[in-house]
Amino acid sequence: MSKNIHARVKHLIRKYETRNPLKLAKYLNIHAVHKEYSLHTKGYYIKTLRNKFIVVNSALDEHSQRIVLAHELGHAILHSCEPIYFIREYTLFPVGPYEREANKFAAELLIDDNDIKEMRYKATSYIAAALEVNEELVKYKIINRQGGHMYEVP
Repeated sequence: MSKNIHARVKHLIRKYETRNPLKLAKYLNIHAVHKEYSLHTKGYYIKTLRNKFIVVNSALDEHSQRIVLAHELGHAILHSCEPIYFIREYTLFPVGPYEREANKFAAELLIDDNDIKEMRYKATSYIAAALEVNEELVKYKIINRQGGHMYEVP
């Protein structure tokens, strides 16, 4: 089943008028908890007794916390009915369909298409710095949107 992640994220942004993953979690009744872990654990998503929780490592810098929260929000929205748990070490861009979908969700949420269009001829490192996101997330957004010939890779 196709999850049409781009359309789902676009709908959320329009409905709640924000790209802020913390605000979206609150609107969707998903509890976001910040707890200090070693830097190997960046965050995770868990659902218990109909309650959804996203735990983010508070030892991470603010921008990394936002990226992790967006990724885990993707799991909460896209995979809440799946018979799996996302209680494991989070690394940006691990292998597997659920992780790819959560990465795509984070990229769609945190990076506006118009920003990418405006900076399409800039290096991904420049775009990432300007948008305060991870460079890999920018690459992920560019690669996933190229199918529609929307962007060119700098």
